[in-house]
Amino acid sequence: MVRQIFTLSAATVLLAFACGAATRTPVVLELFTSEGCSSCPPADQLIADLDKTQPIAGVDVIVLSEHVDYWNRLGWSDPFSSEVFSARQQQYAKALHVEDVYTPQAVVDGQLEAVGSNAAKLTQAVAKAARQTKVPLELAATRSDGKIEARVRWDGAEKLHDSVVVYLALAQNDTQSQVRAGENSGRMLKHVAVVRRIAEVGTLKANTPFSKETTLPYNSEWGSSGLRVIAFLQEKTSGRIIGAVQRKL
Repeated sequence: MVRQIFTLSAATVLLAFACGAATRTPVVLELFTSEGCSSCPPADQLIADLDKTQPIAGVDVIVLSEHVDYWNRLGWSDPFSSEVFSARQQQYAKALHVEDVYTPQAVVDGQLEAVGSNAAKLTQAVAKAARQTKVPLELAATRSDGKIEARVRWDGAEKLHDSVVVYLALAQNDTQSQVRAGENSGRMLKHVAVVRRIAEVGTLKANTPFSKETTLPYNSEWGSSGLRVIAFLQEKTSGRIIGAVQRKL
């Protein structure tokens, strides 16, 4: 899908290795949102609740808050927005046969979409996605000296039905900002798992183990609430996410 470079955070070293299919089934929930949209705060709160409570037994809901930039022209420039996320949402619209993009829109495992504030539909979508077979994925992340070293590994054992792209995303655990214009003028808005960068780091080949090490420079302005690195596997043709894992730093 969309390519972009990374930037990241510093502090003490944290090294973690995890397998995406260890004990809980990972499901990726991407929320396309904007601080310029008055309908978005309830959706922002909903995914924050899902991230915190993890309400579905046996499921690890991995949330990504992706702020689009097309609301910026209406009076408030969202500090977390990027054309990269707007382009990613457009690609989903084509793949899922959605007439037009909107906010707040949630996409679950790249295959199901719903209004981002509709708790019942999102819960159903997550439960349905969790029933799909997932590809185990390993992710290690070490933070120190103004950078993060990340390593993604796949053992090559599973059968692949499509070309599969390996993505890494970097997100802040939580953020807030005082909105001074636009539809949310005067409100203090809070967000969780705010994606700062998302990038392709490789492509899986059938029966061929994959290992990739990537250095992520750190932007000190992002460090106050902590960070998370998310790796996920996405079929290039269908857009379906078939495996994922995250590490919080």
